[in-house]
Amino acid sequence: MKIKRFKSENGVVTVIVALSIVALMMVTALTIDLGSLYEERRHLQTVADSAALAGVQELPENVPAAINKAIEYGSKHGLTINSSDVEVSSRLAEDDTITVNAVNPNAELYFARVIGLSQTQVAASATAIVGSPKEYVGVVPWGVPQDIWEPGEEVVLKYGSGPDGHSICGNFQGLAIDRSGANEYEHDIEHGADKPLQVGDTIDTEPGNMSGPTEDGTEARVYNYDNFELDDFLTLADYIDPDNPALGYKLINPDSQFVLIPILPADVELILHGRSEVEIVAFAPFVITGIHKDHWDNEFGNGTAITGTFLSQALIITKGGIIPVQSEGIRVVRLIK
Repeated sequence: MKIKRFKSENGVVTVIVALSIVALMMVTALTIDLGSLYEERRHLQTVADSAALAGVQELPENVPAAINKAIEYGSKHGLTINSSDVEVSSRLAEDDTITVNAVNPNAELYFARVIGLSQTQVAASATAIVGSPKEYVGVVPWGVPQDIWEPGEEVVLKYGSGPDGHSICGNFQGLAIDRSGANEYEHDIEHGADKPLQVGDTIDTEPGNMSGPTEDGTEARVYNYDNFELDDFLTLADYIDPDNPALGYKLINPDSQFVLIPILPADVELILHGRSEVEIVAFAPFVITGIHKDHWDNEFGNGTAITGTFLSQALIITKGGIIPVQSEGIRVVRLIK
């Protein structure tokens, strides 16, 4: 029995080739458009992250301002973020978390138009939280009694000697954080202490005038002091809300004049006798604005004294744990997803 064969298979090949071309076009369309959508989503994620970080800095005190900051940030980068796209919630403390949704409902498609698709929705979301550090590294070795800690007011951070009974007990607001001794004290002024500290920890005071290490450590730390110039307080700080000066000052330029200060009990001067153990009750942000050398008056005493102004609020960068935002003013903002 003879098997009948087609004289030509050209028709079958043509169909297969045509189908293959269509399949290849669909794969190409999918690949190119997926890449385009990936880039769009990455852009949206960047905007959402930055908008959340901008908004969370207003929390927990001002929820409307936080939402507006997130919306404004999106607008500056060509993206419409509506108030319905922003949610403020509570995690560690009330109103300490913000979530921003960045959406492009009409992301363009290109090759996919051959199969009838020209646009699709792309979205990204970011959540940020504000808190206070659980522990502090880089603290300078000066401790201020709680009763003279007042944001916005210039205070003596380190006395030269003698006024108000300081010379009687031999303490001038110096601390031995990492270890005792002049060399360690000077190192901790210049670089900040290596030892992590928390509220409730106890540390020793560093007795003695320490005039030379105070001068050398501070001059080595601060910017521009080779020319004997210190930035003015209002160069580094500004009002938290210009329309409400009572809210105090925030850090806007974190150069090396900005330091973290341990706050000691209000009655600490009553218990200081040489080297004494004291408890840390808080940490506060401070801007050094004066290095006073060789004074012989009752304002600063003989030797080197350091003055400056406490801030009401400052953001710092730290990798450690965070706790609910504290009223003392040192804050951390982080993306949490």
